[in-house]
Amino acid sequence: MTRDGSDALRRWRDVTDLSLDRLSGRGLDWAARPAPHKTFPDAERVPLPRPAELAVPPADLWRVLAARRSRRAFSGTPIPLEHLAALSWACQGVTARQGPALLRTAPSAGALYPFETYVSVQAVAGVEPCLAHLDVAGFALERVAEGHHGRALAAAALGQGFLARASAVFAWTAVYDRAAWKYRDRALRYLGLDLGHVCQNLAVAAEALGLGCCPVAAFLDREMNEVLGVDGDGEFAYYLAAVGPVQRRG
Repeated sequence: MTRDGSDALRRWRDVTDLSLDRLSGRGLDWAARPAPHKTFPDAERVPLPRPAELAVPPADLWRVLAARRSRRAFSGTPIPLEHLAALSWACQGVTARQGPALLRTAPSAGALYPFETYVSVQAVAGVEPCLAHLDVAGFALERVAEGHHGRALAAAALGQGFLARASAVFAWTAVYDRAAWKYRDRALRYLGLDLGHVCQNLAVAAEALGLGCCPVAAFLDREMNEVLGVDGDGEFAYYLAAVGPVQRRG
């Protein structure tokens, strides 16, 4: 590791270190707690079928885990809305309510879920291409920008063209204050852990549906924030995953 890399690691470790002296005397300011999730109330909504309404084939968990790979050779074939709903539920479906928290299919430190889910809808039957935000409480897509955003995502992701050929691209933004309200600087460690759980759920669900999935973490931050329409400060791009049918070899 380079000297600069070692110094950066040391600073990150020191800032996020958890010790008893840092824990003493801490309390939570409940009046200052950030909103647990965001919505776009004026956006056109695309309701997603609920889990009980989904006619998805059963899958063997162990086979799916063994078969999962990052797949990039997307065919561009449209997927049914049911598949997009199943993928959305797998990574962020609400499974229970615990006080003010909406517990979901993936774990999160303190059930704070310090991120938002966006979907670039590119080839989904019955849905015009758009950039949408996932309303987790209402389980619906909120259309925040019209048109096919695949090329813009690919350009911001260092020219990874398969993002433009995917049927959909899930994009997650971090909302740091949502976790820092409780965990302070330690929240820096939890962001990546939380989204790792989420993306793995998506990858496993895609494999179960016979779809490809490829996570992406390499992108130009300012450019990706601009594509997603976030400010890059209170909310910033963190992780992507492309999904869709893959090209089958002859």
